[in-house]
Amino acid sequence: MPILDDAIQLTELKCVTEDGGRYYVTPEGHQYPSTTTVVNWDKREFFAEWRKNNPQKSKKILNRGTLVHQMVEDYIMTGLTQTSEDETTNKMFGNLASMVDTLDEIKAVEAPLYSDLLRMAGRVDCVGILDGEYCIIDFKTSQKMKREEWLTEYWCQATAYAIMWQERTGIAIPRIAIMMSSEDGKKKIFTKDSMDMVPLLKEKIDRFSSFHY
Repeated sequence: MPILDDAIQLTELKCVTEDGGRYYVTPEGHQYPSTTTVVNWDKREFFAEWRKNNPQKSKKILNRGTLVHQMVEDYIMTGLTQTSEDETTNKMFGNLASMVDTLDEIKAVEAPLYSDLLRMAGRVDCVGILDGEYCIIDFKTSQKMKREEWLTEYWCQATAYAIMWQERTGIAIPRIAIMMSSEDGKKKIFTKDSMDMVPLLKEKIDRFSSFHY
């Protein structure tokens, strides 16, 4: 697998939760909403209702996704493969790890990012070199493999991270990627130009801002 040996260090951010969302405090003292809070703002009521009506299923999906993400992060940081007691979790991790192995280099993992331009912040799963280009990589788990047209919020999230990364490091990100592993054993890497979703991201930021600023 690619070695995380020249990682770019970024300033850690304090995280707070209020008004039903996650916020980060920047070194300058600004409090910015998380990327997830902003891009999912339109669907917040839908997700809240679904979690209310499916508490056990919601908890299972959340716990499995969190565990798989942690296993992938540990794999990137140490190169070691871990296993859980759940075989489906292990298969989902294995599929994501195999996609991570296709990266040329890894520059950052779980890196704190923020943008004064976007007035947003968050933690990007991974920044790496994919097919010779800098790329934001987001790891996603799902019950079934999603169709690309269903990834709108994921794309907006990755686009925001690309903008944040350039603002914080001066390094442009031409590509964004979603590495997805599903419970039915499938895996896929979706890729897109990092600027394709900028107009839609702006619309989401504007709608969120209209309620908060």
